[in-house]
Amino acid sequence: MSNNLSLLERIQQVLDGYRPTLYRDGGDVEVLHVDEKGVAHVKMLGACIDCPISLLTMRLGIQRLLKENFSEITGVNAITDLDISALYRK
Repeated sequence: MSNNLSLLERIQQVLDGYRPTLYRDGGDVEVLHVDEKGVAHVKMLGACIDCPISLLTMRLGIQRLLKENFSEITGVNAITDLDISALYRK
């Protein structure tokens, strides 16, 4: 990857390699920004918005991928139009 690209552009390139996995299940992800603490704020799209396993996809897939490829990424915050925690309440 070229160092002339911004961090967001480099993140997009890495995510492009992961997107076929998301597309298979009708989902996608959009990087909104990376804050000063190194947290990448991403928006879950499509079927990922209300999928019960989207939390696993985020933690085991996207967060791991970004942390392995970018030393400046300390974590990932998933933003959806739904409150995912509501899916786990009894």
